[in-house]
Amino acid sequence: MQHIMIDLEMNKIEKQWRGKNKLSSELIEIGAVRMDDSFAVVDTYQSYVKPEFGPMDAVIIDLTGITDDKVKDAPEFFEAMDDFAAWIGPEETQFYSWSMSDIRQFQHEALFKSYPGEIIQRMESHWTDFQEEFRRLLGLHHRIKLSYAVSAADYEFQGAQHTALADAVNTAEILRLSKDPERFQTVMKPVLDLVSQERQEQTLMDMCPDFFAAFMDVADKDKDEKEPVK
Repeated sequence: MQHIMIDLEMNKIEKQWRGKNKLSSELIEIGAVRMDDSFAVVDTYQSYVKPEFGPMDAVIIDLTGITDDKVKDAPEFFEAMDDFAAWIGPEETQFYSWSMSDIRQFQHEALFKSYPGEIIQRMESHWTDFQEEFRRLLGLHHRIKLSYAVSAADYEFQGAQHTALADAVNTAEILRLSKDPERFQTVMKPVLDLVSQERQEQTLMDMCPDFFAAFMDVADKDKDEKEPVK
């Protein structure tokens, strides 16, 4: 089995371009890292994708550095997806990304644009939310940003953040670390110790805030009902 880490960059679609449908963003870059069965990196993939609805959003340009000039001659969604699927190949594959936003973008845009490629179904059935997996490995209550995960792993972020290939490369390094239990425990020991200490210092109310909030609401209501009306 091969393992492929994916990261996408998207452009916001302004309301006047959406029509009756509610596709809020379009794919503008695909970045991916292919790893073999032992999680050694064997190849990378990068492609810009030409958006079909409106120009590049100014905020996205500032965030990603992807301008209209970079995507004007890029393949459109159908061609880009077919090329990406060809790169993935027929081999049994497990797909990963940092959160579920990337697979949802594939799903929503493929549905909106009536893309028939079977690669969407392959990804849907073999997708791992690595952000959630990493959170569980550390015993955290909340998800964290990729840049924080990279820092926690004592790894220097490679490339520019919010570029698809760089984000995929850096996430793949964290994935590779997580698949080596001994190394993971050694590298992440300061973070694991801190999380363990914080968990020990937490009270029951800290760990179950929703339950106690509901309990206090009930207690307050009972108190109000018992107090005489003035």
